Amino acid sequence: MNHSSRSLDNPINWSFPIGRLFGIAIRLHLFFVFGALWIIFQSVPSADSGMPLYRGLLYGGGTAAMLFAIVLLHEFGHCFGARYVGGTADEILLWPLGGLASVAPPHTPSANLVTVVAGPMVNVLFCAVSSFALVLWVGAAGAVPWNPFHPFSPVSAAVAFSEGQRWLLYFFGLNYLLLLFNLMPVYPFDGGRIFQCLLWPRKGYRDATMIASGVGMVGAIVLGLIGLLGGQYLLLGVAVFGYMTCYQQRQMLKMGAFELDSEFGYDFSQGYQSLERSSERTPRPSYWARRRAAKALARERRERERIEALQQRVDAILVKVHDHGLDSLTPQERGILEEASQRQQTGDQPRT
Repeated sequence: MNHSSRSLDNPINWSFPIGRLFGIAIRLHLFFVFGALWIIFQSVPSADSGMPLYRGLLYGGGTAAMLFAIVLLHEFGHCFGARYVGGTADEILLWPLGGLASVAPPHTPSANLVTVVAGPMVNVLFCAVSSFALVLWVGAAGAVPWNPFHPFSPVSAAVAFSEGQRWLLYFFGLNYLLLLFNLMPVYPFDGGRIFQCLLWPRKGYRDATMIASGVGMVGAIVLGLIGLLGGQYLLLGVAVFGYMTCYQQRQMLKMGAFELDSEFGYDFSQGYQSLERSSERTPRPSYWARRRAAKALARERRERERIEALQQRVDAILVKVHDHGLDSLTPQERGILEEASQRQQTGDQPRT
């Protein structure tokens, strides 16, 4: 697709490229930039706090940079998952509600499940490594904030942290929070998509998506009420986004569009630009299929080189026979002639 032809009428296209990695274009949404600036602004200390201005800016900027890296790596997890099962991945968009990976795995339950699960597994890995490092560094198992309602507060209130340990604690908290958000059963977040993929083999794609989006609408309403009552407006925004995405998906299904290779919303398997595609992509062979093909080619090349080397030996032996007769041949040379004769009889002749 020609990315330069994006319609600016769609707010999701208000983004700009910032680079390419592993053959995947990375785009940054304007609202993500505004969100990062808001985080930095919120970190500016008040005049009576006693905190130096540079420390507040460092804290806000470090938090925004850490969030950027975590979301980006989460999306790369989806991209590598899609490529592993033989699909394609060509773009990542970072925006205020997380990231959107433009991926196209094969249209099967298992391929989509691997693609979806690969994203949260990045956060699981980061949580495991950072929690282990926290316990070793701080010297207390209570240093890890396992409470899902307080992902930045250690289980043990008596634990004291140094500046470096606090950054590691915050790294764990951001990964933990993103993991919990993504595993909510609200389609099309990862949890809702995992639920859909598990239903798919028994219910079929259309019915599985209808059920998952219906459950997602209920989950979005509950999430929205929690955000409204708790004054968590970001949570309320996520709930509204999830509800509208589920509603839009159900309307498409009712119109018979469930055969299209398109999904809507966050981390969907077919990419956020799929409706702009005019034709299906040919799925790329999986890693294991490519590896088997490479091994077969290598075996064929080695066999061809061996036969060519044998042909050269046979030519030299025939010259020797012509000049000095059969009695001049060594046992090894006679064996080479016999092998060449057998190959000729079976039709597998050395090629020059």
